[in-house]
Amino acid sequence: MSIGKVIYYHRRKQNKTQEQLCHGICSITHLSKIENNTKDANPKTLKLLCERLQISIEEENKKTELIRQKLDVFYETIERMHQEKAAAIYKELQEDKEYIYCTDMLYLFELYKLRYYLLLEDLKAFEKSSLGIHRYISKFSPFEAFVWDLLQGIYYGKKEQFPKALLYLSRAEEQAEQFQSKITEYYYFRSALEGHLCHYSLSIHYAYKALRMFQNTNNFLRIVYVKMILAVNFIYIGEFDKAKEMLLHILNDAEMLQDTETRSLSLHNLGFLHYRQGKIEESVSHYLLALQLREKNTLNYYITISSLAEALISDSHHEKAAGILKEALDSFQDQKSPRFIELKILYHEAVGPKKALIQFLINHGLSIIENHMSADRGSKYLQMMAAYYEENQDFRSANHYLRIANQHLKNRLFNIGSPVELKKANIIEKNDR
Repeated sequence: MSIGKVIYYHRRKQNKTQEQLCHGICSITHLSKIENNTKDANPKTLKLLCERLQISIEEENKKTELIRQKLDVFYETIERMHQEKAAAIYKELQEDKEYIYCTDMLYLFELYKLRYYLLLEDLKAFEKSSLGIHRYISKFSPFEAFVWDLLQGIYYGKKEQFPKALLYLSRAEEQAEQFQSKITEYYYFRSALEGHLCHYSLSIHYAYKALRMFQNTNNFLRIVYVKMILAVNFIYIGEFDKAKEMLLHILNDAEMLQDTETRSLSLHNLGFLHYRQGKIEESVSHYLLALQLREKNTLNYYITISSLAEALISDSHHEKAAGILKEALDSFQDQKSPRFIELKILYHEAVGPKKALIQFLINHGLSIIENHMSADRGSKYLQMMAAYYEENQDFRSANHYLRIANQHLKNRLFNIGSPVELKKANIIEKNDR
């Protein structure tokens, strides 16, 4: 606690001027230096100033400790994804905001507020607050620097800018074990990120570390989500029986708890499991069940739509896929969104002809393939482009897109973003340290 800042807080709260407070105790200049923490006051002066303000240093220390405990509970509540309780605690903390700004908890409060915005999926508020706090990074404690890196990693993961997310999470890894008693979710987000980057063994490794953390804190909901990550990784590496058993257990638990979101996610991933096994009819059935439970026009809704359409196209049900995709595209508000472009690519694939698909990929799809699309789907379209030009005996273009396809796989394997994005990430790293 900064006693000088606390004296300033109470003086302003009591509508006292500096002259009124310090009269007969010290000079106005001396008080100003105390309030701004540019000069240490002797105990006698502090005692007299506090007596005039009718405050106790001991009581102020107790209040500070209670707020610190409330901040810890706030973050823990967010980790448990208890949005209503987190909102209530946030409201209480907002009421003490002016006081918090007089303590050494200032930056921690602002960082935890960033985490709260991520819980709410309010990325615009996160971006605005990040800009405000970024200039104070040099003043962060080691723990605060760790939290900053973790939150930036989560943010860029949500933005599907995975190489940049990995930059921040890798930087935070050394401190993750050191601060695991305060922050338990690092390994969860690292596991999810490695899965997006197609590093399935690494994703499984971090998932088991996350599982132990959440089991130690009895964080049931996050345990379920970690098991979901494990199941998806098992699908990718061909451990289908293990994945199916895990997903069915999760589905049963979700149905028992009447957890609609987890039910829909389980059904979606069971659809993906059957798709990877070549059981398209079962895949479509599970995707349709998942779709019934998902809120329309949300990110997860469109993800299931694209997976369903892909399964239907692979089984030559092009007309049905086109109908589903057209309905989704007509309801999509942000037509510049990567998700919209991905759905549009699938639509062109469903309706044909191939030439229109290739042209759309060239004009709109390459950046989406590079930065947002799954490795499997991205590689499929790049190879399709190479094959199209080879069929038309345009071997120069065919070789060009074949090289892009190979580079795409290499980039995913070694976490390489586009040269521009990688350069930006390096600049951010230099600026943040």
